[in-house]
Amino acid sequence: MGGLGRTINGSYAEFTRAPASNVALVESDLSWADLAALPETFATAWTCLFCNLEIRRGQSLVIRSATSSFGQAAVKLAVNAGAKVIATTRGRERFPMLEGLGVARVDLEGPDLSGRIAEAKQLDTVLDLVGNSTILDSLRMLRRGGRACLAGWLGGLAPIADFNPLLQMASGVYLTFFGSFVFGTPGFPLSDVRLQEIAEDVAAGRLEAKPSRVFRFEEIRESHRAMEANEAGGKMVVVLD
Repeated sequence: MGGLGRTINGSYAEFTRAPASNVALVESDLSWADLAALPETFATAWTCLFCNLEIRRGQSLVIRSATSSFGQAAVKLAVNAGAKVIATTRGRERFPMLEGLGVARVDLEGPDLSGRIAEAKQLDTVLDLVGNSTILDSLRMLRRGGRACLAGWLGGLAPIADFNPLLQMASGVYLTFFGSFVFGTPGFPLSDVRLQEIAEDVAAGRLEAKPSRVFRFEEIRESHRAMEANEAGGKMVVVLD
């Protein structure tokens, strides 16, 4: 979290040092592999949903590109919190999986979603994991006072061309951003995230959070191959024997 394995070396080390602000106490009987599946996806999804978007029970939420491990975590947390979740994905073959997570409906993802979705201009919140190519479309779906959170770039990092907030953002809507690389900085200590509560919900069966695949340390190359081939299907974990 907060850059470990990105700007901080040591994600595959047997021993490493992490800043105290990147450490949170969790008491749980879950296995190490199950616990390892929680922080990056569930901590990030929790912050997006409950801090940036401030979702509440009964509110409507669109999660764009919901089949990613991050997207699935957000779906599970939002459904568990009582939100009405509409999920999007690029392929109809993934509809049953998302429906099995308890979403109200699944729609095909596309840059014109705001022109196809029945709830356009009435939605409370949008969690956009596609990125710059769709965030303006996400803003067009919101009611006055609605919130959109940009938190992924599955559609690429090409910049938004000619973004003019005065002409392209509706009055009264809110645009926010969150990236997990800020965890551990002074404004975003990991201890702010309710990881203990999340772990308890997982242990009690209220949240399903098992990793999609668990690899031994000797299988790191295969884990990267599966990830790069888009075969993850959820959060993958590497454990030290």
